[in-house]
Amino acid sequence: MTERVSRWIMQGAFFVSGFVYVHTIEPKPENRKKTIFMAMVFAVFFAVLNYFYEYDSFWAEMTMRMIGFVLLGYMIYIGRKLSGFAAFYYAIWAFCSWQLMYECYLVCLNMGSGYWAGRPLQLFLTELLIFGSGFLIIALTIGKMIPDKGRKSIGPRQLLLALLTFLNFQIVVFVPGDLEYSFHDLRLLIVYIVQLLLCIVLYLQNELFKKSELRKELEIMGLLWQKEKEQFQLSKENISYMSQKVHDLKHHIQAMRSASKEEIERYLTEIEGSVRIYESIVHTGSAVLDTILTEKCLYCKDHGITISCMADGNQMEFMNTVDLYAVLGNVIDNAIEEVGQFQEKEKRQIDVLIYRKQQFLAIHITNPMEGRLEYEEGLPVTTKGSRLVHGFGLRSVRHILKKYDGFLTIREEEGFFTLLILIPIPLPADGSDHIGQFDDHLGNRA
Repeated sequence: MTERVSRWIMQGAFFVSGFVYVHTIEPKPENRKKTIFMAMVFAVFFAVLNYFYEYDSFWAEMTMRMIGFVLLGYMIYIGRKLSGFAAFYYAIWAFCSWQLMYECYLVCLNMGSGYWAGRPLQLFLTELLIFGSGFLIIALTIGKMIPDKGRKSIGPRQLLLALLTFLNFQIVVFVPGDLEYSFHDLRLLIVYIVQLLLCIVLYLQNELFKKSELRKELEIMGLLWQKEKEQFQLSKENISYMSQKVHDLKHHIQAMRSASKEEIERYLTEIEGSVRIYESIVHTGSAVLDTILTEKCLYCKDHGITISCMADGNQMEFMNTVDLYAVLGNVIDNAIEEVGQFQEKEKRQIDVLIYRKQQFLAIHITNPMEGRLEYEEGLPVTTKGSRLVHGFGLRSVRHILKKYDGFLTIREEEGFFTLLILIPIPLPADGSDHIGQFDDHLGNRA
């Protein structure tokens, strides 16, 4: 009877082990009934195991362990917002942690075999203490770090390596001989040390893949930054070309005085195009800001989007040219993409405000939106397919803002999306602090 109660505690701890590693990950409310059903399957499986199963062979033991592992992985998958790879990866960690604690209990049981005789209550309390304290430590440490709140994606290579380590972790128990007898001598200590080393290998694998993922992300951000730099140079050349075209208007007007009717009509068409371009040229007091906003205004005019720009460009000299282009380009492009989905003309509009607010440069973007967004680390999750390819826009912006000790905040309110960026403006070398007034430095309204 004592042995069966001990098994119930041990098997209940196995059930809890999965939750320890996914407690920071958002659940799937739509799968609540499936999760309850899987919990019932677990209970039936444990009941059958508790009453009918005996440790009689290597294959029987491994079969029972693998069935338990599959059930645990599947329950994690249906209960939490995770991929199948990630669910079984965390199931590996849960199983290994549970097994280490269970074998620690067996070591205590065998080391004090004479003491536990006739003390079933103390035995059960010891088992509960080992599992309870072990899971609490894991939940507060590695159980938080490894899942990373579900943000980390687990690929097939990482899962395969983890499975190979996990199989070695299981097989090493049977190397000394029969499982029941291997716990009665020092061979268990050797096995235990090997298992701890395998857990360290599993952890190092996790860290290597994490660093690889970060390296890829930085490479992509670097490529995006280079692209922004090239785009800025191209835009600068286009603005210079447009300025030259406007300058040439006076020559067209002079030529029209002695031209024929057909030539006058041709000149008027050219002038009309040049005037349309000139209307989109923004003058803010900053050549860089003028280039960026003019480019975006021209694009919006061609695509039926109204963009209102009120900008004080005199406060932006402290920012690197390419960094400024990357920040504004990304946030405005996101707004353009969002409003471009609307058919209604009144919703295809974007408000851009750039001004000084005390000792901060403020960039304020507002646009209509449809539905609600999902967020991850305070940033909207991309809706454009794979997160490995898309979704780097605002992450790149936040990465650049860290260079200037700036930050961004996002708010959804009554069908509008608002993004606010605040960047501290460095004080001049002489320590003076001339705070420009917003109304005195407004750019034109496009």
